[in-house]
Amino acid sequence: MTTAPEGDLPAGRTVQLRPMSALKDDVPVWGWEYAEKGRIPLGALSLFAGRPGAGKSTAGRWFAAAVSTGTLSGHWEGRPANVAYIAAEESGKYVVKPGLRAAGADLNRVFFPIVEFQGEEVRFLSSRDMEALTDLLITQEVKLVVVDPLMSTIGSKTDVNRNNEVRALVEPWAKLAERIDGVVLGIAHLNKSGSGDVVAGINGSSAFGEVARTVFGFAKDPESQDGDRIMSQEKNSIGEEDLALIYRLESHKVTTDSGNTAEVARFVIVGDSDRTVGDVLRTGPAQSDGSSGHREIDEWLLELLADGPVAAKEVYSSANEAGYSTDKAKRAKARINKEVERIDLFRPEIPGPWFWRLLDSDQGSNEAPDT
Repeated sequence: MTTAPEGDLPAGRTVQLRPMSALKDDVPVWGWEYAEKGRIPLGALSLFAGRPGAGKSTAGRWFAAAVSTGTLSGHWEGRPANVAYIAAEESGKYVVKPGLRAAGADLNRVFFPIVEFQGEEVRFLSSRDMEALTDLLITQEVKLVVVDPLMSTIGSKTDVNRNNEVRALVEPWAKLAERIDGVVLGIAHLNKSGSGDVVAGINGSSAFGEVARTVFGFAKDPESQDGDRIMSQEKNSIGEEDLALIYRLESHKVTTDSGNTAEVARFVIVGDSDRTVGDVLRTGPAQSDGSSGHREIDEWLLELLADGPVAAKEVYSSANEAGYSTDKAKRAKARINKEVERIDLFRPEIPGPWFWRLLDSDQGSNEAPDT
C-alpha cells in the first residue's frame, strides 16, 4: 500500500493506494427476496416512494411487521429481528400502532425512537441525533429502521433542492444501515411530474434516489375496478429491476389497548403486474382545466386520507410539499363535502390536535372549527 506524503495534505488526512487483491469481495446478502431474486440488500438505504394515498406507508408497516415476526422472505426468514419505526407525519397512537397490529407485527420487537429537547419531544434530525440513535440500535440489535417520511429528518433550514446539502444528510442513513448490518427503509413522496421516472420524481433533491441502493414505486391503478394498486422496483443497483406487483389495501379490524375496535388498512400482495409504476404515471389521466380545474387537488386530498386519519398540520405540510397552499387544501375539503359529507374533523383528545379523516358510510360528522 502506498501513502501520499503528509506534507501534501491537511493535518490528520491521508490518501492511500490499496491493491485490489487486499479487498475481500463477496455477494450481497438480501434482506428481502421475492420470486427467488434479491430485492433489498443488507447494509443499504432503500426507498418506498409514491404519491399521497398510494399505500407506501402501509407497505412500510407490512415490511416492518414481517421482519419482526421472521416471516419476510430473505435473510430474516425464520429469525425475527428488532425494528425501529420513526414516524413524523402520522400518529403513532391512532395510525402507526393499529397499522402494525393489522399487519401482524410482534409489537415487543418494534421500537419508537423518541427525541427530547429541554423536556419537549422534537423531530429526529439526521444532522444531530444519528450518533446517539446508532448506539441505541446496536445495543438493541435492531436490524430494520423505517423512517416515514425520510424528508422529515432533513431539517427546515436545509435547501432540499440543493444536492450537496441533502446528500450530506441522507448519506448518514446509508452508513447507519451498514453499521447495524441491516436495512434503512425510507418513505418518500413523489412530485406531480408525469415523466414516469420514479427515482427522479422523488420530492426534493435527486440525492434521495442517488444514495438509495434500491427504490420501489407505489401507485393506484386507474384501470382497476377493484381498487388494485401497483408496486414496482424502479432501482436495484446490485440486482434485477424486474419486479412489478399488484397489491391492495384491505380493511382489517383490530382491537386497541383501550379495548376499542377500528378498521385499519393492511397491505396485501395479490400477484404479478404487467405494468410498472412508471407506466401508470406516464399514462395517467390528463389534468382537467376550466370548471374542473380543482380535480387534481381534490383527488390528492382523498388519496392523502385514504390510509387513515392525518393531523391537520400534517395535511397542510403535505399540501405545501405537493405545491398546494393551506387555503387550497381547506377549499378542497369544502368542495368534496359540498353535497355529501366525506371528510370529517375530529379531536381524539381534548385538549389535543385536530385530525382530518375520511368518513365511512356509517360515521357521522363532528362539528369543528376551520382547522
